[in-house]
Amino acid sequence: MGEKIEQKISSNGRVVIPKKWRVQMGLEDGSIIELEYSEKAIKLKKKRHPLEDCLGLFDGLVFTEDDHREAKKSLFGD
Repeated sequence: MGEKIEQKISSNGRVVIPKKWRVQMGLEDGSIIELEYSEKAIKLKKKRHPLEDCLGLFDGLVFTEDDHREAKKSLFGD
């Protein structure tokens, strides 16, 4: 399991996420997080943009001008 710490909850329900963890997770001011509640825990995770899963999907593939022309042709016709 990962690193654990204890934090106090402020009067308005805020909890501070340690800077080290925010940096490691790529959390910045304005980042969106998901909170998941179960009877024994509250799980917090960074909300990922759906396109993040596609990053790197086509790394290493080379598209020539002919490939682009063919793709346009198949999508839009002649």
